[in-house]
Amino acid sequence: MSFILKRIKEIADQEGISVTALEASIGASKGVFSRALANSTDIQSKWLVKIAENYPQYSPDWLITGKGESKRTDVCQEPLEDYLPQETVKLTNEVIQALKKVISAQQTTIRSQEITIDALQKRIGDMENEK
Repeated sequence: MSFILKRIKEIADQEGISVTALEASIGASKGVFSRALANSTDIQSKWLVKIAENYPQYSPDWLITGKGESKRTDVCQEPLEDYLPQETVKLTNEVIQALKKVISAQQTTIRSQEITIDALQKRIGDMENEK
């Protein structure tokens, strides 16, 4: 497995999302990273750019080379608590985590439905060929 792909997986894990959700968040087709992870193949550089643009809290240097810290230090990372009331921060974080779980569950459902649709289309084709 590519070291860059391992770091992409690590970003997804740190964000609390699936690799499929990370793909969707940067506009990549479903399976771009998943297939590359499974097959130990390379990915296009444009996806690294998209990750850097959409996840600015992660160091592009770390993503590409693995050197240094994964989180950037030049990005404002003061906690929300410094700007918002504690109740708002807690609620916001809870809502974000809940939405990430819902999105992940929906993506799993969609994947399952795509598999079912493919199987049904194949079955329809087989039945039409039998006529």
